[in-house]
Amino acid sequence: MTPFSETAESLGYGDLTWDRPAFLARGQISTEQRMPTARLHPAGSTQPLPIGSPLDLAGLAVHDPLLDRTIDMATFLDRRLFNDALLVWHRGAVRHESYRNGIGPHDAHIVHSVSKTLTSMMVGIAQAQGRLSVSDPVGAYVPELAGMPAWQGVTLQHVLDMAVGIATEEHYEDPASMYWRYARAVGYYGPGDAPGIGCLAFVREHLHQRVAEPGSLFNYASYLTNLLPLALSKVYQRPALELYQQYLYARIGAQADCLFNLDPTGLPIVEGHANLTLSDLARWALLYLHDGRNLAGEQIVPQAFVQETLRPDAGRAAAFQRSEAAAVFPGAQYHNKTWLLDPARRRYAMLGIHGQFAYFDRPADLMIVGFGSFPEQTSPLMKACLTRLWRTVTLALGGD
Repeated sequence: MTPFSETAESLGYGDLTWDRPAFLARGQISTEQRMPTARLHPAGSTQPLPIGSPLDLAGLAVHDPLLDRTIDMATFLDRRLFNDALLVWHRGAVRHESYRNGIGPHDAHIVHSVSKTLTSMMVGIAQAQGRLSVSDPVGAYVPELAGMPAWQGVTLQHVLDMAVGIATEEHYEDPASMYWRYARAVGYYGPGDAPGIGCLAFVREHLHQRVAEPGSLFNYASYLTNLLPLALSKVYQRPALELYQQYLYARIGAQADCLFNLDPTGLPIVEGHANLTLSDLARWALLYLHDGRNLAGEQIVPQAFVQETLRPDAGRAAAFQRSEAAAVFPGAQYHNKTWLLDPARRRYAMLGIHGQFAYFDRPADLMIVGFGSFPEQTSPLMKACLTRLWRTVTLALGGD
């Protein structure tokens, strides 16, 4: 038999095409091949994820919002959600772990905007250590913004809550949008693309028009999150990723490296470019289910910061209600880079484009973590599929 001679590159895959739907499976586990990359390393012994009685996920039926009929979960995950990997944690143990679309347990998968919530944890640690205050103006930590009129009165908390009051947008469907200019500015498409100016220069060049009072309007903008490692580096006088390593990744009992891609200036792209295995994402995300404690019971993220993150607030609810996102997640709030989907019932999530997520139901002691290769960055169909997945698993485990 003649062996296949095609390579991914001969089939059209490359730095400039990695995020096309047909190529996402490879593109999302190979970011270090097209972008500068730094690594966080495990330290000490791996903290194993306890295994509980298996959840028969394949035996579940789920309502398909596209066909408006019930289909089996395997088809739903493969053909509707385009899921790459799924882990269900319930009452102290893994009840389900599976991989598809060629992805395996050792693949470091980009988690896109789930990275934002991981970054907010480091800010919480820094505040507890007295290094900074989230009520301080951004310009106190990022002097390049201090003299810009639009940034007057904008605090680190406003950045954490995506409520800076500055004109911005993130429209994935428009190739001329600010998002795609940003993607090229920070090097999403490798050295073969136009030279990028980096995260900070992009913010200075594009985010300069005040449109609302800071804190009054939620307006999702990935670019803002990259200001946080600049603030962290300033107050510790150390590279931000050294802090992630020391205070977070070395303490969660990880089993493999976590990769962070860097912009052309060497700044970590913490708004969306963390790459890690499914089980290590679960270890990191569990800090938000366990009030900041790791699997060994050690306090990693301050309990007060986690509890504050999950606290409903009327002002944040009003800011969210005024935004475009209110039509997508009615009744939700956004705080400390975390989506409070149902604040009263303590259901919340870390969300990333193409179907990356960590979903939490506190009363049910439930966390569901997933990687995906959904063909669009986001869409009403993807959101509907995610909510049906979470609901179906919750009910199967006896939740309400």
